[in-house]
Amino acid sequence: MARPATGQTKPISFRPPPQVLKEFDATIEDGRTRSDVLIELMHDRINRKRRERPSSSEEKSA
Repeated sequence: MARPATGQTKPISFRPPPQVLKEFDATIEDGRTRSDVLIELMHDRINRKRRERPSSSEEKSA
C-alpha cells in the first residue's frame, strides 16, 4: 500500500567528506539551514546551466 501524499518532496541524502561539511557549515548564515543553502545552490547551478545553453536561434545559425 502506498503512503498518502504529504505535499513534500522526497528527501535525498549524501555523505560529504567531513572537512567539506565543516567548511560548508561555517559559511551558513544564522537562521538558515543546510537545506536552505543547498536548494539555493541547486537553483543557482540550474540557472547558470540554462544561461550557458545556446538558444535555438543560435543553434540554427551555426
